[in-house]
Amino acid sequence: MPLISRQKQVQIHLSTMYDSLMKSVEKMKMDLQSHRYQYEEACSLHIDSGFKHEKLWLSADEKYQQKFVEFETHCFLLDILSEYRNEEGNFIHLEEISLTLESLIHQYEGQEAYEICAIIKKWLDHIANKFRTS
Repeated sequence: MPLISRQKQVQIHLSTMYDSLMKSVEKMKMDLQSHRYQYEEACSLHIDSGFKHEKLWLSADEKYQQKFVEFETHCFLLDILSEYRNEEGNFIHLEEISLTLESLIHQYEGQEAYEICAIIKKWLDHIANKFRTS
C-alpha cells in the first residue's frame, strides 16, 4: 500500500511543476531584459555605422522576438494553471487542465504558431506523464 495517495502524489507533482514554471518565468524575465539590451546595442551599432550592420541588428531582433514569445507563452500557462488552483493551493478539475492545454495546442496549430505549440506540449507532457504513471 502506498504511503501517499495517488491524488496527493498528483497534487505534489502539479505543485512542483507549477513552482518550476514560476521559476522559469522569473528566469526568462531576466533573459528577456538581457536580450532587449543586446537588441538595443545592435540597433545603436547599426545606426552609428551608417546602417552597415543590418544582419547583426536583424539577428538580435529575431532572438529578442523568440524570447518574448517564449516568455509570453510561459506567463500564459502560469495564468491558466493558476485558474485551476483553489485557495489551499490544490489543483482542481485535473482533467480540464489537460483538455484546456490540448485545445490551445490545436488552436495555435491552426495559426501555425508551432513554437508556442511546442512549449505548451512540453508542459502538457509533464502533466500527462504523472497521470499515466500514477
